[in-house]
Amino acid sequence: MIFKVIKVFSIPFFTSMGVVIGGTLIGALSSIFTSDSPIKVINMILKDIRLWAILIGLGGSFSAIRGFEVGLKGEFTQLIKQGLIILGAFLGSYAGFKIISFIVGDLK
Repeated sequence: MIFKVIKVFSIPFFTSMGVVIGGTLIGALSSIFTSDSPIKVINMILKDIRLWAILIGLGGSFSAIRGFEVGLKGEFTQLIKQGLIILGAFLGSYAGFKIISFIVGDLK
């Protein structure tokens, strides 16, 4: 049972965290072509990519909303599962944000 909970939580968590970390680091390569500071580019991308990472971690917002609808009809396990998916996506995005912020310094 606990392994199912960990699986449901960890997939959107690590997906969201990977989008934030990978997106900012790969996006920082654009500083080669724009002759901007890589830190400036990372901070600019980091502010914008968090919402996209959450949506990617959810796997599409319509399935999450549909899961809540089914859960409200009496299937509480589906409601808890969707809550774990949403929580995992939010926390993964936040963890990726904090990791990159720690590496490059705090955002101003």
